[in-house]
Amino acid sequence: MSGAGRDLVRDLDAHRIFVDLAHINPQGFWDAVEVHDPSLPLLATHTGVNGVYSCWRNLDDAQIKAVADSGGVVGIIFHQGFLTPGGQGTDGRIILDHMEHIIGVAGEDHVGIGSDYDGAIIPPSGLRNSPAYPRMVQWMLDRGWTDLRIQKILGANFLRCFADLRG
Repeated sequence: MSGAGRDLVRDLDAHRIFVDLAHINPQGFWDAVEVHDPSLPLLATHTGVNGVYSCWRNLDDAQIKAVADSGGVVGIIFHQGFLTPGGQGTDGRIILDHMEHIIGVAGEDHVGIGSDYDGAIIPPSGLRNSPAYPRMVQWMLDRGWTDLRIQKILGANFLRCFADLRG
């Protein structure tokens, strides 16, 4: 990360604006973490995790832990290309696999939905649009997830980060 990039992270922190690490390469990720105010939450708003499918855009376990250590959240993107090899051949349950990996690495307080419906994505079958969210909740219930875990993932974790940022 350039000096200007480091200054930008410091400036965002000073103005209590989220630092979102969703579109950054690994070296830039670690450079941002290095200069980021550790009292503020980091976000990776829409990505996948390498523990389920290794992809240039996805976070590894050390990156997940760094976001979690800041009190932040990793939102799972709904783009097939970041979720599964070849970006196809599966349904929306793959999103829950990515979420479960984060839960195993960092706990249920650090995972959320990062659909990116407004981006250029191809969602997995069963989650082609936001009215499909009840289906996703049913899949969560089918896996035995608690109501509290589901509430956190559906928005409470991100809302906590907003409260933490306000101070």
